[in-house]
Amino acid sequence: MNEGKEMSITLLAFGPLAETMGWKRQEISIPQPNDVEGVLHLLGLAEWKERGLVTAINGSQCEMSNPLSHGDELALLPPVSGG
Repeated sequence: MNEGKEMSITLLAFGPLAETMGWKRQEISIPQPNDVEGVLHLLGLAEWKERGLVTAINGSQCEMSNPLSHGDELALLPPVSGG
């Protein structure tokens, strides 16, 4: 029904991922339908999945296959490291 149209989501990046991206909060338009993994591919961040990236939609942890809706907030939480 909405295929081919775009939707707007807000991305939140944390830790080293925010440093890599150069921003902590960004609103983007993405094709719909779409899911978390699709957004990672669009942003060129697919390798972060293998690094242990955790994601959350609207504050709730989610799987890479979770669908996104217009207005969602997608948080990208890289694994914590340090000593």
